[in-house]
Amino acid sequence: MLSKNIGRRRTIYALGKDLPLDEKAVVQLIEDCVLHCPTAFNMQSARTVILFRQSHADFWKMVEKEAVAAASSEKKEQAMKNIRRFSEAYATILFYEDSDVVKEFAAKFPLYRQNMETWAMQANGMLEYMIWQVLAENGIGASLQHYTELVETQTSRHFNLPKSWKMVAQMPFGSIVRPAAEKTFLPLADRVKIFR
Repeated sequence: MLSKNIGRRRTIYALGKDLPLDEKAVVQLIEDCVLHCPTAFNMQSARTVILFRQSHADFWKMVEKEAVAAASSEKKEQAMKNIRRFSEAYATILFYEDSDVVKEFAAKFPLYRQNMETWAMQANGMLEYMIWQVLAENGIGASLQHYTELVETQTSRHFNLPKSWKMVAQMPFGSIVRPAAEKTFLPLADRVKIFR
């Protein structure tokens, strides 16, 4: 039987600043996910940065500046509109991988060296999903964004993050101002093969 909660997690773009939980409770949910997310060899290389208030606003200002500069003239307005929508959220989670940890485990387990980075990214994806899911279960909307190449250097400098932390994704979250549109699905017969 499918858990009702699985279908609750959707990409929500219209996010607001009224959360059903206080910041302490939100941090606890995120920390629980970080603590319990499975990782290959118990590597635990994922890192998160939670941006509230001014830090959240500062981050999206950096993204807007870089995205508008990089966009073609006909795409600048849409880029600004998208990013301002993310800045209207309550807060943002930044997802990172600690490359020093991945290298350490590659050295510890040379037989699996070429797979460590892939496995670390798989675990990071699981962490992103876990957090997204737990936010949805608590009535908080979110979306997953990928402005990494545009702002990784500036963000690391601005928040004084370790050089070994490599940005993976960004998750603005907040109250659900407008729910997601109805989702369409490709036929399962094309996506799931069963052999007996």
